[in-house]
Amino acid sequence: MKTVRSLLVLALLLIPCMALMPPVSAHRVYVAEQVTGVQVKAWYGGGDPMADADVEIYANTTNGEELYLKDKTDEKGIFQFEPKLGVSGYRVVVEATGHRAEETFNLMGGSGQEAAELPLFARVLAGFGYLVGLVGIAMLITARKMKRV
Repeated sequence: MKTVRSLLVLALLLIPCMALMPPVSAHRVYVAEQVTGVQVKAWYGGGDPMADADVEIYANTTNGEELYLKDKTDEKGIFQFEPKLGVSGYRVVVEATGHRAEETFNLMGGSGQEAAELPLFARVLAGFGYLVGLVGIAMLITARKMKRV
Protein backbone atom coordinates (compact mmCIF):
# COMPACT_ATOMS: atom_id res chain seq x y z
CA MET A 1 0.00 0.00 0.00
CA LYS A 2 2.91 2.32 0.80
CA THR A 3 4.41 1.64 -2.64
CA VAL A 4 1.17 2.52 -4.41
CA ARG A 5 0.88 5.73 -2.41
CA SER A 6 4.52 6.60 -3.18
CA LEU A 7 3.98 5.99 -6.89
CA LEU A 8 0.82 8.10 -6.86
CA VAL A 9 2.67 10.99 -5.21
CA LEU A 10 5.53 10.60 -7.69
CA ALA A 11 3.12 10.64 -10.63
CA LEU A 12 1.29 13.67 -9.27
CA LEU A 13 4.61 15.50 -9.01
CA LEU A 14 6.07 14.40 -12.36
CA ILE A 15 3.08 15.01 -14.61
CA PRO A 16 2.68 18.76 -13.82
CA CYS A 17 6.45 19.24 -13.99
CA MET A 18 6.56 17.68 -17.44
CA ALA A 19 3.50 19.61 -18.63
CA LEU A 20 4.95 22.94 -17.49
CA MET A 21 8.46 22.28 -18.81
CA PRO A 22 9.39 24.87 -21.48
CA PRO A 23 10.75 23.69 -24.82
CA VAL A 24 14.53 23.53 -24.95
CA SER A 25 16.99 23.76 -27.79
CA ALA A 26 20.00 21.49 -27.89
CA HIS A 27 23.20 21.85 -29.86
CA ARG A 28 22.20 19.58 -32.71
CA VAL A 29 22.59 21.27 -36.10
CA TYR A 30 21.08 20.24 -39.42
CA VAL A 31 21.88 21.14 -43.00
CA ALA A 32 19.74 20.36 -46.06
CA GLU A 33 20.04 21.34 -49.70
CA GLN A 34 17.38 22.20 -52.26
CA VAL A 35 18.20 22.45 -55.96
CA THR A 36 16.91 25.71 -57.55
CA GLY A 37 20.44 26.78 -58.13
CA VAL A 38 21.31 25.13 -54.89
CA GLN A 39 19.69 26.25 -51.66
CA VAL A 40 21.26 25.21 -48.38
CA LYS A 41 19.25 25.55 -45.17
CA ALA A 42 20.87 25.27 -41.73
CA TRP A 43 19.00 25.05 -38.43
CA TYR A 44 19.48 24.04 -34.81
CA GLY A 45 17.83 21.04 -33.13
CA GLY A 46 14.86 23.06 -31.86
CA GLY A 47 14.08 24.35 -35.37
CA ASP A 48 15.66 27.79 -34.98
CA PRO A 49 17.52 28.92 -38.13
CA MET A 50 21.28 29.40 -38.05
CA ALA A 51 21.25 33.11 -38.97
CA ASP A 52 24.52 34.69 -40.18
CA ALA A 53 26.38 31.37 -39.95
CA ASP A 54 29.62 30.90 -41.88
CA VAL A 55 29.15 28.70 -44.97
CA GLU A 56 31.91 27.01 -46.92
CA ILE A 57 31.08 25.17 -50.14
CA TYR A 58 33.65 22.67 -51.40
CA ALA A 59 33.37 21.36 -54.97
CA ASN A 60 34.33 17.73 -55.54
CA THR A 61 36.32 17.72 -58.79
CA THR A 62 38.53 15.19 -60.51
CA ASN A 63 41.53 16.91 -58.87
CA GLY A 64 40.03 16.42 -55.41
CA GLU A 65 38.10 18.83 -53.25
CA GLU A 66 38.51 22.59 -53.63
CA LEU A 67 36.92 25.56 -51.87
CA TYR A 68 34.26 26.95 -54.21
CA LEU A 69 32.46 29.58 -52.11
CA LYS A 70 32.69 31.12 -48.66
CA ASP A 71 29.83 33.28 -47.37
CA LYS A 72 27.13 33.59 -44.67
CA THR A 73 23.53 32.39 -44.32
CA ASP A 74 20.67 34.89 -44.25
CA GLU A 75 18.40 35.52 -41.22
CA LYS A 76 16.38 32.39 -42.11
CA GLY A 77 19.48 30.18 -42.16
CA ILE A 78 19.39 29.88 -45.98
CA PHE A 79 22.26 30.21 -48.43
CA GLN A 80 21.84 29.91 -52.20
CA PHE A 81 24.51 29.40 -54.83
CA GLU A 82 24.79 28.52 -58.49
CA PRO A 83 26.48 25.17 -59.15
CA LYS A 84 29.88 25.22 -60.77
CA LEU A 85 29.82 24.01 -64.37
CA GLY A 86 30.87 20.37 -64.59
CA VAL A 87 30.69 19.73 -60.84
CA SER A 88 27.85 17.71 -59.36
CA GLY A 89 29.25 16.82 -55.90
CA TYR A 90 29.61 19.29 -53.05
CA ARG A 91 30.45 19.35 -49.38
CA VAL A 92 28.78 22.09 -47.34
CA VAL A 93 30.19 23.16 -43.98
CA VAL A 94 28.06 25.48 -41.82
CA GLU A 95 29.44 26.87 -38.57
CA ALA A 96 28.17 29.39 -36.02
CA THR A 97 29.12 30.02 -32.38
CA GLY A 98 30.85 26.68 -31.94
CA HIS A 99 28.11 24.66 -33.68
CA ARG A 100 29.11 22.93 -36.88
CA ALA A 101 27.47 20.67 -39.43
CA GLU A 102 28.65 19.09 -42.65
CA GLU A 103 26.63 17.65 -45.48
CA THR A 104 27.96 15.97 -48.61
CA PHE A 105 25.60 15.74 -51.54
CA ASN A 106 25.53 14.99 -55.22
CA LEU A 107 23.23 17.06 -57.45
CA MET A 108 22.51 13.92 -59.45
CA GLY A 109 21.72 11.67 -56.51
CA GLY A 110 20.58 13.72 -53.49
CA SER A 111 22.14 14.03 -50.06
CA GLY A 112 24.60 11.75 -48.37
CA GLN A 113 22.38 11.28 -45.32
CA GLU A 114 18.85 12.03 -44.26
CA ALA A 115 18.31 14.25 -41.22
CA ALA A 116 15.61 12.51 -39.22
CA GLU A 117 14.50 13.75 -35.84
CA LEU A 118 11.57 12.75 -33.71
CA PRO A 119 9.07 15.49 -32.95
CA LEU A 120 9.22 16.99 -29.45
CA PHE A 121 6.11 15.20 -28.18
CA ALA A 122 7.55 11.85 -29.30
CA ARG A 123 10.85 12.53 -27.53
CA VAL A 124 9.00 13.51 -24.33
CA LEU A 125 6.83 10.41 -24.59
CA ALA A 126 9.90 8.21 -25.12
CA GLY A 127 11.62 9.76 -22.11
CA PHE A 128 8.52 9.22 -20.00
CA GLY A 129 8.47 5.57 -21.17
CA TYR A 130 12.06 5.12 -20.03
CA LEU A 131 11.20 6.56 -16.63
CA VAL A 132 8.17 4.27 -16.27
CA GLY A 133 10.37 1.31 -17.21
CA LEU A 134 12.94 2.23 -14.57
CA VAL A 135 10.22 2.62 -11.94
CA GLY A 136 8.83 -0.79 -12.94
CA ILE A 137 12.23 -2.43 -12.54
CA ALA A 138 12.66 -0.75 -9.13
CA MET A 139 9.22 -1.99 -8.06
CA LEU A 140 10.05 -5.51 -9.21
CA ILE A 141 13.28 -5.55 -7.22
CA THR A 142 11.50 -4.14 -4.17
CA ALA A 143 8.73 -6.74 -4.42
CA ARG A 144 11.27 -9.59 -4.62
CA LYS A 145 13.10 -8.28 -1.57
CA MET A 146 9.82 -8.05 0.37
CA LYS A 147 8.98 -11.70 -0.50
CA ARG A 148 12.32 -12.88 0.91
CA VAL A 149 11.80 -11.17 4.26
